[in-house]
Amino acid sequence: MSDLSKLQAGDQHYKAFVGPPLKYDMLGALQFSLLTSAGLRAHHRLCDIGCGSLRAGKLLLPYLDKGHYFGMEPEQWLIDEGIKEELGADLIKLKSPSFSNSPDFEISLWNQSFHYIIAQSIFSHAGPEMIQTCFREVGQCLASDGFFLATFIWGAADYTQNEWVYPGCVSYRAETIAKWAKEEGLQMTTTNWPHPNGQSWVLLHHPNHYAAAKKVAHYNLDLYQADVIAIPEESSSSLRSKLKGKLKSLLK
Repeated sequence: MSDLSKLQAGDQHYKAFVGPPLKYDMLGALQFSLLTSAGLRAHHRLCDIGCGSLRAGKLLLPYLDKGHYFGMEPEQWLIDEGIKEELGADLIKLKSPSFSNSPDFEISLWNQSFHYIIAQSIFSHAGPEMIQTCFREVGQCLASDGFFLATFIWGAADYTQNEWVYPGCVSYRAETIAKWAKEEGLQMTTTNWPHPNGQSWVLLHHPNHYAAAKKVAHYNLDLYQADVIAIPEESSSSLRSKLKGKLKSLLK
């Protein structure tokens, strides 16, 4: 077992190669939490761009229905290590995920319409042509009521080279990303979602889905108030009286 505190982001270890190793589990849990808060349910199809060693996949795969997880990762060894160390072959057999090593964001090769697509800390290292290629693919494959969750680092100027930068980061102006999204028929909605590394989450979606995007862009559980069964006031008063009586009898 490696001492993660001695590893740096980018080191040749499945938990370090994908980012700060001590934040490995937290960032996986954060992605799962944001996706489910944004409406992801077991029957939806999800594409995990840059799935790496299945940091989020180890939570998403057990949750999603069989055949509904699609992971894209150029480094096959990361997928292999994630399965070996975090998931196990039996779960892979049970859930039948699909994986691709495409370095060019070829989501369309799966010939699927995705309800959710996520790219966590991908565009914070990618050049302009890479981002525009990805947006083009997403525009073809995102369901009309789907969401693409992605992180960016906002800056005063746009990164202009086309090299992948890692473990360093690159930044873009929000208006540039919104423009590239619009060119592919997508709209960008900013969010107040948290991120421990100073990145910003955005929602990319089809323009007809803006109202729904606006609702989930502010992190809360308001969407699910209908799931809460209201207790009538008289019932709650009666319940309080019973609890008080029970407490008194226990204290005698």
